[in-house]
Amino acid sequence: MAEELAYKLQPHYQDFKVHERILLSGHSHQAWPDVAKEGMLACYQDATEHIDDKWQLAFQKADRVKAFYASLLGEPNAQITLGGSTHELILRFLSDLQCFKSPTKKSIHIVTTDGEFHSLRRQLNRLKDLNVQITTVPVYPAHTLAQRLIQSISPTTDAVMVSAVFYSSSEIFNDVKHVAQHAHSVGVPCLVDAYHALNVVPFNIKQWQLEHAFVVSGGYKYCQAGEGNCMLRIPKDHQGSPIITGWFAEFNVLEQAPGEVEYGAGDAAFSGSTYDPVSHYRAAAVFDFFEYHQLTPEKLRESSQQQIKFLTDGITSLPNLNQHFTFLDHTLQKNAGFLALTTPHASQWAAQLNLHGVLCDSRGQQLRLGPAPYVTQAQLTEALTIMDKISLTL
Repeated sequence: MAEELAYKLQPHYQDFKVHERILLSGHSHQAWPDVAKEGMLACYQDATEHIDDKWQLAFQKADRVKAFYASLLGEPNAQITLGGSTHELILRFLSDLQCFKSPTKKSIHIVTTDGEFHSLRRQLNRLKDLNVQITTVPVYPAHTLAQRLIQSISPTTDAVMVSAVFYSSSEIFNDVKHVAQHAHSVGVPCLVDAYHALNVVPFNIKQWQLEHAFVVSGGYKYCQAGEGNCMLRIPKDHQGSPIITGWFAEFNVLEQAPGEVEYGAGDAAFSGSTYDPVSHYRAAAVFDFFEYHQLTPEKLRESSQQQIKFLTDGITSLPNLNQHFTFLDHTLQKNAGFLALTTPHASQWAAQLNLHGVLCDSRGQQLRLGPAPYVTQAQLTEALTIMDKISLTL
């Protein structure tokens, strides 16, 4: 299935030259289909033709982006706001916490893990300097992570922020639902980072039992939408009033006295301000492409799993290569969109592979190989051959 899909898709990615290059960087940045350029040109055309009146057309593209994300979440009426980055959206979430809006003498307490992406990790570490108590729970051993997170949460905790898939290991954290449910039961807001799940691991909100959670994600990776297309899903009955607030958040406020700061309902309360709409034009064109070609999360998951297995089997079948790596403990079924290989020389491996035309990356001691739906079996085989040759020199 993966091979057939790759050959079907490659002609639609001519500008990114996916047929000429071995792009195992799909967990970081996937190639855009050629229709992305049409979307960007349409943005330019609307700007030249409609000047300031372009915004109604731009908002239609934004609505299209929201609708696609809602479909991935299996929640057609999802409350979704958009942002240029997950960091921007995380700031809006943090600024909506009651502890920042109504400061008390109580220490602010946020629970997270040591497996979070840089946007969250760095911001929370900086908050430590402001006497915010950050409890960082180690991801491993993974089978007890949910229990250990729950034990770290109390009714006086102000937020819990955790990933659905860990960005360094590709391990799916299925038990995040238990963490989110416990947090909700004691009145603690929970934010789930789904960036490494969305559109490569089916992420239906109801099936994951995250109805009461905030969910942050974006389109730079598995959605092929490029920069500037991040999203924040707000729980259905939540009415926010974030301190970090853009003027778009008052679009739906009919009456607002001078000097007052009112908020629209639901996702509108978390809206930002004036932005470059080209990102949404590009994403809308890409998402139409995905739907036209029936690239559902289920189909993409099947393709990804086959590719990960092919790489895994290929490495284990090559004795010289296999001795360089340790595989993580989780099963293929618990693996998301990339293969993480443990080696003390991960950065050297990534550098050598890049020099040989295989794009990939590393995080700490993890070499990360991220195939994508347009990568063929022949390209994966070539990548394995190159890795085997490099194994003789490292």
